[in-house]
Formats: sequence, C-alpha cells, structure tokens
Amino acid sequence: MNIALDIMSGDKPPRSIIKGAINFLNNHKTLNSKVTLYGNKETFNKNSHLFKKIKRIKYIYCKDVISMHDKPSHAFKNKRNSSLIRMIDDLNNKEVDGAISSGNTGVLLTSSLLLLGKLKNIKRPALAPYIPMGEKGFILCDAGANAKIKPIHLLQFGIMTSAYLKIAEKIKSPKIGLLNIGTEKNKGNDLTIEAYPLLKKYLSNFIGNVESRDLFNNKADIILCDGFTGNIVLKLIEGLINKFTTSTLKTLNYSKTTNELKSLIYPILLDIKKTYDYEEYGGTLLLGINGIIMKCHGSSNDKAIENALIKTYNAINNNLISNIENLLSSTDIMVKENNT
Repeated sequence: MNIALDIMSGDKPPRSIIKGAINFLNNHKTLNSKVTLYGNKETFNKNSHLFKKIKRIKYIYCKDVISMHDKPSHAFKNKRNSSLIRMIDDLNNKEVDGAISSGNTGVLLTSSLLLLGKLKNIKRPALAPYIPMGEKGFILCDAGANAKIKPIHLLQFGIMTSAYLKIAEKIKSPKIGLLNIGTEKNKGNDLTIEAYPLLKKYLSNFIGNVESRDLFNNKADIILCDGFTGNIVLKLIEGLINKFTTSTLKTLNYSKTTNELKSLIYPILLDIKKTYDYEEYGGTLLLGINGIIMKCHGSSNDKAIENALIKTYNAINNNLISNIENLLSSTDIMVKENNT
C-alpha cells in the first residue's frame, strides 16, 4: 500500500508533516505500507535529513504551490504540477492508493471530482469530519462541500457515512440523526421535512431529528445536514472549545489562584481540550469520490497527520469504496431518483 502525502500545505512546517509520516511507518500495524511525499525541491533539500534513510518513504518534486487563497478553477488549470493536484493525478493513475492534504479544501474537492469522478450513483460528494467526544463521538455530514442539497443527497450521505463508521470506529449499526430545529417530524425547512420520511424508509437506524443542543448527548453516531449548516456547526464547536480552554488556562496563569488549585485544574482543562481535539482523530474523508482522499485541518501537527494516515490506511485496507458501492447497489434508493 502506498499513500500520497502533500507536505506543502497547512500552517505547520513541512517537518511536522514528515514526522507524522515517519511515526505512521514506525507503527507495527502498518509495516506493509509506504508513503510518497509531494513537495518542491527546495523543501525536500531542507528536510531530507529527516527521511533519507527510511526506505519506505519516496518523494516527488512538484514546482507549483497552491495557497489557501487560490480559486479551485484557476489552480486546477494553472497549477497542475502542485503537490495537491499531482498526488490526485497519481491516485487516478493507480500509482498511489490514497492521498492526504492539509491544503485548500476547494481545490482538493474540485480536483478530486474532475480527476477521479464520483462513485457510481452518488450525486454529491460530502465532507464528513468525526467530532470526538472522548471515547465516543459522531460524524457530521455534510460539513461544507454542498451548501444547497436535496433529500436524496442526505440519504446518500447517511449510507456513505455508515459504511465509513463501520470501518473507522467498528460500529456495526450506527445511529443516524437529522439535524433540525425540533424533534417533531414536521419541523424544519423544506429540506428536512421532505428528507425525514425518506431517511426513515431507507435507513434502518434512523432515529429522527436531533437538535443542536443534543449533539453531545450521544444520541446519534451520525448527524446529517446540508454543508452550509454543517460548516457553521463545525467551526462553532471548534471555536468554543479553543476559546474556553485557552482563555481559562490564560486566566489561571495570571490569577492569584494557589499553585495547589492550579495543579488540580490544569489536568482537567487539558483533558477537556484533548477530548474535543481534532488532532486526536486525524482528517476528514471526502465521501462520494471514486478514491480515498483525506482532508486534514490546516493546523494539523505530526500527531494529526499520523492519525490521518492510519485512517486512510484502514479505509484502503477495508475496501471502503467497494463497501459504499455495495450498500448503494443492495438498496432500491435510486428508484424514481430523478423525480426526488
């Protein structure tokens, strides 16, 4: 197995990404894997001492660099020799088995769609981040790929995330909820009202509507919503946790709180931060793409990259793409789909 890794993206220096790759390769469970690094020549020359003695790491030079401000269409047309796009090209040509990047989400999604295409019968791809809550969490889908969707898209999101969760978290029958403003089936906008009976009919583990205040009450393993709503929820969670832990730790440092009390509070706050930390989990899979593509947070450190590599490895090793296609073909959800 060979996994492509973009070292030119994200907020952290390339050595953090490379270190994550090295830690992944040192895991006894991934001894049959390789990692191919994608980046420009100057970056490799500065960091070659980190990996030049590791036989299971290859590297490919790419002269172009994609920034977070690049527009997807412009980048795809003018920066094809960038690390982000080149690795997707290689995935399409079967030279690698999966790809990971912390870069521009729009460019990653657009390039994946244009080069790899969608899975058979899938109408829309989706971003499906795992929101950790200590030993248990939930997948939020969609979290930003599609601002406007139809009920059939939510149904497909539910099927895809179920397949992924069975592999990633070993949950055989994940509970699926629909994010809404109330629990009654007739609550919400046109999308949620129309989607409710469709989800109930075709998803055996659909539990109904879930309000945002109950997201952390372990009611569902999967929360379905449109990408506009999902992205707001994701960033709200991220901001609240970071603000709470950072500001409280800062207040403690400058307060007159006794050292004894500080020693009791610090571990609790750090544990809270760890419980909700995306770095503990890794990346976000682009579901619905005809290939394994993992999107990491821009601030991902070596631990996050290592975990993203492990998740990618497991998705490939457990034939995630085939599992999703089999689930789709084993149901009749495509019946009259042109009329939904």
